[in-house]
Amino acid sequence: MNEYDRADFKGVYEGKSLIETANITIVPWEIGVPQPIVCEILDNASPGRLLDVGCGFGRNAKAAFDRGYNVTAIDIASAAIEQCRKYYADTAITFQICDACNTELAPSFNMILDSATYHAIPTMQRRDYLTEMHRLATEDTVFHLITFAPSLYGMPTSLANELSEISNNVESSGWKIMSVER
Repeated sequence: MNEYDRADFKGVYEGKSLIETANITIVPWEIGVPQPIVCEILDNASPGRLLDVGCGFGRNAKAAFDRGYNVTAIDIASAAIEQCRKYYADTAITFQICDACNTELAPSFNMILDSATYHAIPTMQRRDYLTEMHRLATEDTVFHLITFAPSLYGMPTSLANELSEISNNVESSGWKIMSVER
């Protein structure tokens, strides 16, 4: 297990340090707006039932809701879900505390959105996660997995995911890869 596999993704929402070797006590992926790539994806698809996995403070979920999607947003961090319920109380977004590897949700999502969740799942649980996402899908579901990739000036190797590892896990959990983009 590497240090990132032991990261405290629940605790960072409560002001605890994300990883042992760095004093990261704020949510580093929170940019105050929905992720631009997510907005592009949403704008180029037809609204339907969307599952936002690892929703954090719900920015992507709200962007989807504003575009006409019926949104269920999940996160393992109860503090994040509590904030979402407060911020977006005037919406019909369903926010739930769930373990992404065993959601207990009913299947039938048209789109599943993973914006920076895959790499937050411990390495040994990633196939379980992808299998659970496949269980929640229909034969027409589109799953967008947005994660860290190694790059010369990007993420350190211990935090990045090689395409071969992602592809192997995705295909062995029942998904068919339609496209990959850097």
